Amino acid sequence: MNEFRSTDPGRRLSKLRSKLPLRLFGKKLIPTSRLVASSHVLHNTIPTQDCDVIVTFPADTDTTTLMWILDRLRARSPYLVIHIRHHSNTKGSMFHLTATYEGLLRGAEELGIQKLLKEDLGGGMKEFTFEEQECFNNIEDENQFFSSQERQSIIHHLLDNLRAIKGEQLGKVKFVEGQSIVPVLQSNKIISEVFPLHCTQSIEELRKDWVQAFFSPQPLDKIKDYFGVKIALYFAYLGHYTLALCMPAFVGLGIWITQWQADQEWDDELFIGFALFNAFWATLYLEHWKRKSCELAYHWGTLDSQREMLKDPRPLYTGRLEVSSVTGRLEPYYPSWKRNLFRYFISYPVILICLLFVFITMLLIFEVQEWINSLVKSGDVPGFFSFLPKILLAVCIGILDEIYKTIAKWLNDWENYRMEETYWNHLIVKLVLFQFVNSFLSLFYIAFYLRDMDRLCDQLAAILITRQIIGNLKEAFLPYFQWKAKLYKVGYEMTKDLITPDNPSQQFTDSPSSEFSKSPGNDAELSSPDGSNTEQCNSMDRESIEVDGVTDSCGVRQRGATEGENQKTKENFQTKSTKPLSLTQAEVESAMKQYEDTLDDYLEMFIQFGYVTLFSSAFPLAAFCALLNNVVEIRSDAFKLCMTYQRPFGKTVENIGTWQDALELMGVIAIIVNCALIGVSGQVQRIIPGASREMVIIIIVLLEHIILGLKFLIAYAIPDIPETIETNRAKLEFLRREALKKFESEMQSIAPSSPAEIREKILARQKSRRENLHHNETKQETSAVNSAKSSDMVPEAKVCEKEAVL
Repeated sequence: MNEFRSTDPGRRLSKLRSKLPLRLFGKKLIPTSRLVASSHVLHNTIPTQDCDVIVTFPADTDTTTLMWILDRLRARSPYLVIHIRHHSNTKGSMFHLTATYEGLLRGAEELGIQKLLKEDLGGGMKEFTFEEQECFNNIEDENQFFSSQERQSIIHHLLDNLRAIKGEQLGKVKFVEGQSIVPVLQSNKIISEVFPLHCTQSIEELRKDWVQAFFSPQPLDKIKDYFGVKIALYFAYLGHYTLALCMPAFVGLGIWITQWQADQEWDDELFIGFALFNAFWATLYLEHWKRKSCELAYHWGTLDSQREMLKDPRPLYTGRLEVSSVTGRLEPYYPSWKRNLFRYFISYPVILICLLFVFITMLLIFEVQEWINSLVKSGDVPGFFSFLPKILLAVCIGILDEIYKTIAKWLNDWENYRMEETYWNHLIVKLVLFQFVNSFLSLFYIAFYLRDMDRLCDQLAAILITRQIIGNLKEAFLPYFQWKAKLYKVGYEMTKDLITPDNPSQQFTDSPSSEFSKSPGNDAELSSPDGSNTEQCNSMDRESIEVDGVTDSCGVRQRGATEGENQKTKENFQTKSTKPLSLTQAEVESAMKQYEDTLDDYLEMFIQFGYVTLFSSAFPLAAFCALLNNVVEIRSDAFKLCMTYQRPFGKTVENIGTWQDALELMGVIAIIVNCALIGVSGQVQRIIPGASREMVIIIIVLLEHIILGLKFLIAYAIPDIPETIETNRAKLEFLRREALKKFESEMQSIAPSSPAEIREKILARQKSRRENLHHNETKQETSAVNSAKSSDMVPEAKVCEKEAVL
């Protein structure tokens, strides 16, 4: 006792010393510890199992709404498998969706997904049909027949096919008979998002072989299998365009270097030659891309797509219900005269007002440019100030693009187009028209009104470089940092009660403790007290579950807790040395930004193509700047898809669609603009002294017509579909017809019986053929082994053996 008393003051002094820094700096140490702890959340993601598609709801969604949607999904989409989860960390409920194999097969038939036929039936890609499923390769393997992208697209299709019946209503939302329920709930913010989950293994392979492999070819087949044909075709176009830019880029670089030492006559010849070169390069590039696009579409089985009238209407398409003359079903119908009335009296005037605003903005910035130029000449400001209005114009162009994009989508929604493809085509036309004027109006003004080629060169360089830098930062890196900040905020909230003033250096582990084993990452499934799934419980409003020591009613987390419970929780955290901090994969990806479509990416490349082809004769380095940007653009777009954005649903397309027509039109405009630049820049007068103005106009018009004629002649001479593809298509068609004849002969050889018996007999014959083929292969392998053994025999024995065989 005396020994204990003698050491007791020292222990008390040591304890006091340990608490003194905590009392002085505790308030600063606790937030720092919480930040460190929240960083663990990002590295401890728990994969979400047995789930393909996620449906998220706002945090304040009540149980009645969840059950209303759940009941209709069960009754009208029986092939969907639904699990309900309440994520206590992100404070929201989710539906985890997958589908049965039979449901996937039937959905594949409805979507017209192309699958590979068996070799004995001709091979090649063919639209899947449920009744002929035995004809397709790997149909027996449920895990390999569909890719994850195909599974998710089918589930999304089944989800969109949840249709309302007459008089159906959820709260204030009233449905029209036959209307798709889920898109309407999304537009009314009752459903937050519907997105597919990333496949961990596949996305890691893409990050390694695509994002990080900077100088390697793009794995287009892997991109197609994971993201769908539409996105894969965009990256194929981007890679093809970037490779094609090498020629004008290095030619332009050579001209730019030569111009430093060239005289006026040589400079004029280079200007004219490069302008004509760009016109022919654009023509040849576009024709080559059309052939490349056909090759990819044939390789991916999308060269022959469904007719538009055979497709279902757009989910948000509205109108009075009428019987379709094609399908015989009740479908909404919207008269074209209403759409045209809105287009002529609302859409067109609004677009004209937007274009007028662009023109006024450009004139104001040009006035600022003249004012700053006068200050520079007088020496009041440094010379680099003259570049500020040029950069300001480039920034204003980007801001106006974003504002108009919102207006264009609003106008397009009100025009109410029936088909998804038609909707996007009209939206593309609106955006292309506005962005063409917004991006090139200042350059046309300088080139043809002011006729200042030096100023045109400076303005083009400023706009091109500024837009490329801002575009890459806005598309890839800004969403990435926003996503990280959102997750850090969630992690910071998760550690709110875990760091206490008595223990600010609390440590955390990666693996959940036993008390969280039933709910990894604080992910709670709505269930009854006996553990049965919510799918089997209709009285969910009276059920309760235990999450994080706080009672949750109906899966909706109760934020309040008693003082005793809070005290108990704090004591537990003080006594335990470890506590799991983790989020599920579904929670992490729900915080990501949604990738809407390839619209913005194509639009960016379209405007860049215009900068390269329209005015690059005034700024020869335009193609070189575009080449450098696109080398980075390929990987930055890959980065945003693999790291920053939610996984998009895969879409099947035959080609790049309206963008091909827009690029063709840009090629024609490029010829006209380049010929006009030759006329207004004075090269013709210097090459042909004494030429009158009328003579110059005649020369320019004649040159323009000759180049346009050559362009259309080249386009006509080069077929869009390569001959090899036509030959392969004919060969596959022949093999399929032969296989069909063989199949019909087998049908005739079978005695008349029920369809089920006929099908069983055909399957038995196919199985017998496979067994015979396997037996022959085994026999050949056995003969080969025996021959190898007999090689050790003496020559005389071999001769005797051969004679005996004879």
